[in-house]
Amino acid sequence: MKSLFSIFCMLALTVLTVSGQEADTTIVLNYGPMPVGNITVSKSSATYRQVKEAEAVVEGLTDQKAKNRAVVSYVLSHPDSEGSVLLLNHVAGVSNGRKCLSAISEQARSGLMKPLYDAFSDGFKEFDSMTAKTREAIVIGKEAKDFTLEDFSGKMLTLSSLRGKYVLLDFWGSWCGGCIQAFPHIKAFYASHRDKVEVLGVAIHDKKDKWKAAAQEHELPWKLVLDTEGKGSVAEAYGIVAAPTYVLIDPEGKVVEWSIGEMESIEERFDDN
Repeated sequence: MKSLFSIFCMLALTVLTVSGQEADTTIVLNYGPMPVGNITVSKSSATYRQVKEAEAVVEGLTDQKAKNRAVVSYVLSHPDSEGSVLLLNHVAGVSNGRKCLSAISEQARSGLMKPLYDAFSDGFKEFDSMTAKTREAIVIGKEAKDFTLEDFSGKMLTLSSLRGKYVLLDFWGSWCGGCIQAFPHIKAFYASHRDKVEVLGVAIHDKKDKWKAAAQEHELPWKLVLDTEGKGSVAEAYGIVAAPTYVLIDPEGKVVEWSIGEMESIEERFDDN
């Protein structure tokens, strides 16, 4: 699953190098960290101009949410630009990536950037295949599956008891490096929106002592429960195939969105609230 996370979340820069005559530029097409081909174009060509214009969209942007907004806005308004295909490398999140990929016109997807477009398209097909179980279990607009698990204090906590607020389920584990790295990000989100969002950390495939030690070490301020193992577990009921997986539930208990490895698109829902 590590490679799947990298498909949608890592930011790889387009490399421009001069090749041969000064008027020609080789553009290396990177899918994440992996080169999938290269093209050589004249600096006077439409492709070169489109690439440079697209790169200017993300130049100087370090905040990922701001970068997402800039890229999505540009791609949706420039579906015929070959530069829009290159910008797929700068957008984080499956929903944002899918939105951009589907917006790109046949003209741009079948032109010089076709190898890169095809790599992203194949990546989404692979993602959909790997997460078929999750998509079947977590249905947008349907009521989230209720569960009751032991919380950090040893009491039983039921998901439906949290209705009235949004609930962000964080499926994580003390063994999961990506989950641990995400804690500061979730803490910032929780601090900004705790008046309307409850975070519930669901530790999966974990041992009680390791779960408690990790929660204490990282000073997690939200509600925490420990999942059972094997058949009948919450992880099984929700079709979890990777961690971290995030599930956003509305105040009425219905699933709003879910994502694997990142929660930028979930956060964006609260930016204007």
